[in-house]
Amino acid sequence: MIKKYLGIVGFLLAFFGIMTSVLYKYSYKMDLGPLAEISIFVWITTWTISSEINKENPKKWWIYTVSALSLVAIMIIVFYLN
Repeated sequence: MIKKYLGIVGFLLAFFGIMTSVLYKYSYKMDLGPLAEISIFVWITTWTISSEINKENPKKWWIYTVSALSLVAIMIIVFYLN
């Protein structure tokens, strides 16, 4: 089930994260730019992992590498770019 819906879940998380960021920016004048960037990283990561998992012979090293790099990028956004 995770294999089938991982890309859709990532897209929905990104959609709601970006929409929340836009809503707060234009309605409440609060900048939630890191939320939008994190949402985009989640979307790209889940899209990449989903496409690799759905292959006949998925490369586990690629899945782990994408996951680790995405987590590092998200941590940099959260801790250093605020």
